[in-house]
Amino acid sequence: MLQGHKSPGTLVGEIKMLRASHHGAVMIVEGKDDVRFWRPRCHATCDLIDGEGKPNVIGAVQRLDATQFGGALGIVDSDFERLTGGRIESSNLLYTDAHDLECLLCRSSALDKVLAEHGNVSKIHRLESAGIDVRTALLERALVFGRLRFAALLARPSVKLQVKVQQFVDEKTWTVDDETLICRALANSPHDADAVTSRLGQLADVDPWHVVRGHDMITILRIGLRRVLGDLPTSIGTNDIARLLRAGMSPEDLRDTGLWADLRAWEAANRPYAVLVD
Repeated sequence: MLQGHKSPGTLVGEIKMLRASHHGAVMIVEGKDDVRFWRPRCHATCDLIDGEGKPNVIGAVQRLDATQFGGALGIVDSDFERLTGGRIESSNLLYTDAHDLECLLCRSSALDKVLAEHGNVSKIHRLESAGIDVRTALLERALVFGRLRFAALLARPSVKLQVKVQQFVDEKTWTVDDETLICRALANSPHDADAVTSRLGQLADVDPWHVVRGHDMITILRIGLRRVLGDLPTSIGTNDIARLLRAGMSPEDLRDTGLWADLRAWEAANRPYAVLVD
């Protein structure tokens, strides 16, 4: 999530000004899409604030903690931090179960609703007759990119690998050209290639839902829906699919997440502040 004009300091100022006229809970999230997801799922008395980036959310929570400000919490994507142990610990900072919110959506029934809306039953059946369901196939394809990003992070933490997913996924076959992907991704840093490749070989047992990136999954899903899974028109983009996924996650799906349990625990420890719709 890219940062905008806000900073941790401006967020804290915004929250303190809000508290002067509003006495409900305050939830800080990473961006506008997170606000859109949480709005219908939050209690009427809970205010949602777009933090314009994960570093801002974390920084604001830390500053509020230092002043013992009550009733405010932040929700951020776990990214790779569940695997690297790099999470910032605070009772007022909660993390997604999987790599990010979009991963939670893709492993929920929201994916089935997108397939029902834009998929072709015959084409999906043809794929699944080979012994693999769509969700697993989607995860496997996204995992190629996720493992490469994670391996690069482990090998050279200061550099984030920039990869355009659509360049390496064949629309006709819905397959990933992983060899070309790795070669091109490392072409500009040949001195790191051996280190990254070595790290790739060590990731076989890592939980895939902590490795894949949700935006990659949505991009790959859209490519699949163009031919192999459906007949999606070019006018429907990844933002449209993301919107459907956000709307399609059911209350039951959310209640099955660890994040939901963490939110309920936060409410219990911070009464009378309410965050979730009852």
